[in-house]
Amino acid sequence: MPKYRLLSVLIAMASAGQLHAQDADQPENTSDSSAMEEIVVQGVRQAELNARERERDKDAFSSIIATDDVGNFADQNVAESLQRLPGITLQKSEGEGKFVNVRGLGPGFVSVSMNGNELASAGADSRAFALDALPADMLGSIEVIKALTPDMDLNSIGGTVNVNTVSAFDRKGDSVKVKAQGNYQSYKEDFNPKIAINGTHLFADDTIGVGYSVSYEDRSSVVYQVQHHSDSLPRYITPDVESLPAEYEGDPMLIPFRYEARQEDAERTRTSGSLDLGWRPTENSEYYAKASYTKYDDLDLAMREYYRFGQAGSGDIVYIDNDSGLFGLVDTDLQQQFFIQDGTSETTALSIGGENRFANDWTLDYDYAHSIGEWTKPDGRRVQFRTRDLPMLGVAGPGYIQGQVVSPDVLEALSGSGSLPQSGGYGGLNGFQEGERRQTNLLYDNIFIEDSFREDTIDQISLNLQKDFADSDVLNYIKTGFTVKQRDRYRNKDRWSVIPGDYTNGCDGDAECLQLAGARLGDFATFTPAHPDIQQDFITYDEAERLLDITTPIAKYTDPLRSGQDSVKDDYTLTEDTAAAYVMAEFQLSEKSSLIAGVRWSKTDFTSTGNLSIRNDRFEVANEAAVLDIAVPMQGADSAYDDFFPSLHYRYEPREDVLVRASVWTSFTRPSFNEARAFADFSGRIEVCNDIEGSANYGECSDSPTDIGAQSLEDLSSESKNFYVSPDNVINLGNPTLTAMKSVNLDTSITWYASEDLYLQAALFYKDISDFIVDVSGVSSSFEDMPVQIPVDQISEFYFRPGQVYNDVNLTTNGEQAQVYGVELSYSQYFESGLFVQSNMTLIDSTADVGDTIRADEIQLPNQADTTVNLTVGWENDDLSLRVINNYRSKVLERIGSCSQADIDADAALGLPQNCASWADVYDDDTYSLDFKATYQFNDDLQFYFDAINLTEDKSFKYFQGNEYSRGNMLFESEDYGTSFQVGVNYRFM
Repeated sequence: MPKYRLLSVLIAMASAGQLHAQDADQPENTSDSSAMEEIVVQGVRQAELNARERERDKDAFSSIIATDDVGNFADQNVAESLQRLPGITLQKSEGEGKFVNVRGLGPGFVSVSMNGNELASAGADSRAFALDALPADMLGSIEVIKALTPDMDLNSIGGTVNVNTVSAFDRKGDSVKVKAQGNYQSYKEDFNPKIAINGTHLFADDTIGVGYSVSYEDRSSVVYQVQHHSDSLPRYITPDVESLPAEYEGDPMLIPFRYEARQEDAERTRTSGSLDLGWRPTENSEYYAKASYTKYDDLDLAMREYYRFGQAGSGDIVYIDNDSGLFGLVDTDLQQQFFIQDGTSETTALSIGGENRFANDWTLDYDYAHSIGEWTKPDGRRVQFRTRDLPMLGVAGPGYIQGQVVSPDVLEALSGSGSLPQSGGYGGLNGFQEGERRQTNLLYDNIFIEDSFREDTIDQISLNLQKDFADSDVLNYIKTGFTVKQRDRYRNKDRWSVIPGDYTNGCDGDAECLQLAGARLGDFATFTPAHPDIQQDFITYDEAERLLDITTPIAKYTDPLRSGQDSVKDDYTLTEDTAAAYVMAEFQLSEKSSLIAGVRWSKTDFTSTGNLSIRNDRFEVANEAAVLDIAVPMQGADSAYDDFFPSLHYRYEPREDVLVRASVWTSFTRPSFNEARAFADFSGRIEVCNDIEGSANYGECSDSPTDIGAQSLEDLSSESKNFYVSPDNVINLGNPTLTAMKSVNLDTSITWYASEDLYLQAALFYKDISDFIVDVSGVSSSFEDMPVQIPVDQISEFYFRPGQVYNDVNLTTNGEQAQVYGVELSYSQYFESGLFVQSNMTLIDSTADVGDTIRADEIQLPNQADTTVNLTVGWENDDLSLRVINNYRSKVLERIGSCSQADIDADAALGLPQNCASWADVYDDDTYSLDFKATYQFNDDLQFYFDAINLTEDKSFKYFQGNEYSRGNMLFESEDYGTSFQVGVNYRFM
């Protein structure tokens, strides 16, 4: 991966990347200095001037983007618009911006609201809101608040992103705008349409305002990915096949669990609309009703080719070369999967309320908000083809993994072995055919069906009362209020995953179904995917749909009651009831300085349900619809916590062109839903160990019990105790004991409004976070020490040794303490020639103490980038604007491996860093992107634009830290989404 660290040295200061369209000809709204109006302007310079004024008027330190500027940076959605602001970094998925980090803190630390109210999200079970579902065209403004006052929701250590729909009172007039756009992605080679309309109208002497927006976009793309396994870690190997000429005596090698190449063909449709109704019958009263709706349809065709190194167990390691990173294995699998996933996300938000001013100096505002998010993926489906018992070469090293099936002769020559076991899947009439892309003998060995539904509902009531003191020289106002919020969240996921040939009774006598249950890839039409790393041909989409349509009854037959592990392990219900109240006041310390002081009290009550689930299908009888998987309800998780959160916000204007701010404020972030809910599951098939002394398989462990001497399910039971659950099982846990993270935050800034052509700002910030939450993989723990009670005493089918330590537990935990400190530097300047520079740079450092039982040393705070740089260089006149936009982000830590002092001590005795898994830390590597934008103003109403996105063809790249035994870092995941181009036209009717 190319590095671009030089860029952060070349740019000494950083930007007002918050460009933001308003109309210089319209007067400011003096009745509410915090209102974020959209005013139409011509040119980048005037837009920035208006943005500076609105940020300057804010009580809290903020960065603002207004409607006409959203999209001017060639951005596809709200998330990508935000990344141009100081202190903001972007997380992408399949080439599109999805989540934002604020000042080094990940999307779980950042709250998202619409029109001041939290939005429900039925996406992933974090608290992060996926901003790619919000088209920028439906919004009137976006604001990032980085220092929160007591009248705001403080569930946001990083900051708050507030998006506002189009409002007639903010725009101050009648307007209708139409946008038509076409997008072209280099890998997809399709032209994708988008159309958007928004407008505002004032009636009845400007006392009634209507704002609205409608947009539709159809976007298709192709993304190339390469991945390691997401849950299983790399492992150490040494050659151990019995036929080696001599026992291996060299160092072991740390190799990947598997290699996977993916091609994702996505068809995304976004539909959105908003309606803003306002009524101002008098100067002292205002009432409103605001509604928005977004729908996001995502049809994803995914082709995945797996080289399953992890299938090679004891006695299957043939060869390693520590210098080149090459290794050879037998008893591996080559596997193909063709996924068809059609999901729909819908978010509806409604708020009604008003504001009344009475008795000259009292103001009462009130609001009821309802938001519901739904995610539906009915009939997600997959066909799978596989060949087993293959000889395979793999190679891993600094930032890459590769795999290839080879002839047994190749491995014999490399290793000096006379013959190799477990390679019967190669060659012959029914085996792997060397040199062929179309592997006709791959067996149709799995059908997968998933019905998934998730719903999130938020109801909120808030009220604020403010008393102004116009005659006081010291006290400007006192404000108090409360918020009550109820949140209900529900998920149901049903899955069927079976070998078709084992359950042909599900065909109910259908001849074509019976025939296809034992099909091979050669029975179907195939095609060659475009992904450069996919080595074999895949079944076509039409053929996959035909195969699924005919054999789906087999899958549904096996689990008619939807009680299998895959159908229960992710189900839950959650409730979260919160209440908050505050009091605050603003004091006029002098003519040039003021202070806001206050405190907010917040209370949370949380409950959840979940299951302990174990996959137990090895003794299921073919053609009998009897599911032996185990699901035991977990003891419901209940938690409650409350606290007081004080703050001080100081503002000082020593002269007209200088503004100084300083804030000390406290906040918190609740655990995500998936982190705090009660659940436990054994990943994949459960592995057991033979404990019968004198048995030929004594001490051996396997997820196929019959291979190590078990004859029936009774042999595995807790009563017989002949086989015990292996300590090497991967166990995933929720942690209902998690507490909310708390933070003491310090923010200072100085802004110099030197002239209309020159702007400079510097901001320092510090966050002291206690009980910070972190994902940890590879923890060693017994059931007795796990944070959630595991009801294994209710399971008679397996024997769990008392006090057994399990070596690979994945969980989320509260760390001890973390500190984040950094600086934001902004600089913009406009020259008489038409040239201009806009830039910002954020430099951050952090330390985090996870706790001695998880990590002996301090780490970097996860999801924190040390350096973020945005640089825009452009030229414009009255008609033409050209911009080159650069964005750089340094690497971030995504998750950590366990490495306690006990692990370090054990490894010292072993002479190998095996227990201390700091090599399993996963980083998202640094990124650099280059975009270009050109706009041509044909006349006052008609504008044309052209955008070129990701001209550097930057790729997302994540890696394991690795060590000397892996030859440095090892690829975890890479994503290549190519370059995109957009052409469009904006037309203003009024």
